[in-house]
Amino acid sequence: MAATGVTETVATSIDVVAAILQQELIEKAVLLGTVTDYSAWVLPGANTVKLPRSGSFTATNKAENTATTTSSLTFATDDIELNIHGHIVAEIEDIAQEQSALDIEATYMERMATAMALYVDNQVAAALVKASNDIQLSGTSNLVLTLADIAEARKLLNEADVPQEERFLAIPAAQEEAMLNISNFINADQYGSRDGLMNGEIGRVFGFRVIVTNQFSSDSEFVAYHRSHVGFARQMAPKFERQRSSLTKLSDEVSLSLLFGVKQLDSGNRAVYADETVTP
Repeated sequence: MAATGVTETVATSIDVVAAILQQELIEKAVLLGTVTDYSAWVLPGANTVKLPRSGSFTATNKAENTATTTSSLTFATDDIELNIHGHIVAEIEDIAQEQSALDIEATYMERMATAMALYVDNQVAAALVKASNDIQLSGTSNLVLTLADIAEARKLLNEADVPQEERFLAIPAAQEEAMLNISNFINADQYGSRDGLMNGEIGRVFGFRVIVTNQFSSDSEFVAYHRSHVGFARQMAPKFERQRSSLTKLSDEVSLSLLFGVKQLDSGNRAVYADETVTP
């Protein structure tokens, strides 16, 4: 009769930890859930995810007895480089682990996952602000967003033929009060969503799901965008590792790492950036 050995249980525990960390990452991240995840496109041994994109056709009227002209598509790729290797390393002394009422290692794991989610969101935010269209805030001293700013961003996206669905408006926490005071704003408490509320979602306005984030570098900016504006790809699942430190320290080292890439797509044509100076 076969017995279950250490090899099997260790492999299982690693898979369980990876699943827990992945779920923590999803739950704690705010901006990550608003962009397109291309992790399924990552091939073994690849260091880049190539996303093909093409131009479009234009329909015209053919006049009678007149030859028409042929059209063709131009093709290009957006490349997401898998070159961001986020990591956190910490040390836990034996005495702290043994004399704590908490499971120190589990607590470290949870806090590391939260920190990694914030790091991923920070990288996503850096890509979000790279928009081809930008406007200046029109509120007090050009520091506060207004309904007119949101309407202008919507107009620019419409003129660029950006899909109406899956649009987001990411704002810093400092702009939340201004947003809540906008008459056309629909508070998240007043509507239901078949997909549930997203992390950081406070409501909707002009077809945008409004997301509050702390990852922007300025308190006076926002980005209106479609989900396809930024691509994310993860090459490996969140990896939690543990090893014994030197015997003189009587402690364990633990680490969490994640290898991924983030890229603004389609030359930023699917987003509008707004701030006080219009220079992202």
